Amino acid sequence: MIILLTVLAVLLVAQTIYLLHYKAQVRDIGNQLHFIMQNGSFKQVDAQLRSREMMTLIRGCNRLLDQQKKADRQYTRKNEEINATIVSLSHDIRTPLTALDGYLQLARQAEEFSDKDRYMAQAKSRIGQLSKLIDELFLYTKLQNPEYLIEQEPLDILALLQHNLFAFFDDFSRQGTEPELRLPDSSVRVNGNIHAVDRVLANILSNYFAHGTGSLSVVCEEEAERVRICFANRLRKGERVDTERVFNRFYKEDASRGVRSSGLGLSIVKSLMENMHGHAEADSEQGMFVIRLIFVKARKE
Repeated sequence: MIILLTVLAVLLVAQTIYLLHYKAQVRDIGNQLHFIMQNGSFKQVDAQLRSREMMTLIRGCNRLLDQQKKADRQYTRKNEEINATIVSLSHDIRTPLTALDGYLQLARQAEEFSDKDRYMAQAKSRIGQLSKLIDELFLYTKLQNPEYLIEQEPLDILALLQHNLFAFFDDFSRQGTEPELRLPDSSVRVNGNIHAVDRVLANILSNYFAHGTGSLSVVCEEEAERVRICFANRLRKGERVDTERVFNRFYKEDASRGVRSSGLGLSIVKSLMENMHGHAEADSEQGMFVIRLIFVKARKE
């Protein structure tokens, strides 16, 4: 009987010590969490007591800390993007506005009507640049709304492609080149929106004339459920393109080149393609820059 009571007493003391240690460990975890939150530390919660319940608690705390750190990084990156956007927008809007003010002053001071007309034509050109920039900003903003959906229907992508190439006929003529086309003989139908596809093709062609050199190669390939259109051209000597960022908003590889561009053109291309359940990708190798558009093929009725 005495032995039994002794054993029970020892067990009770051991349990009391364990519970005190357990309580101290929980308090220590609370102190660690408080320190991490107060100091923005990247330290993770740890414990000396390795019971199953304690380890479950620690893993849960560390998962929450990892999620919080990820959210903080995203918030910081978002703020940096917003600041960069504001700087880029300020520059893009200020440049044509400054030129517009200058040409209007020159037109007001000019004595010859021919000079006035020339300066007014330049001012009108700057107004056109501002209008295009605002239009791109408006479209880009709409495309960032997940609830904004584009109505789709079967389209003849070759007809739209040829129409857009012809629209840039004067630009090809001034450049002294002709597009190298490899297109199917018969029509190719894809799911899309005529206005969205027109904008996609126009933005890609505008990007080519702003940054490309040499002939433009356009290849259309049909697959079982997809239609792939590849635009390829040589890069200017010494020019490099970060294909991982080329579809990012306001991306400009060299802002000092003086090319008048909002930096939204290819970002709009990617957003429009994704809204039509398609895809846009870029590649750069051996001095060639390639943009691929992947459309969903329309089902035959």
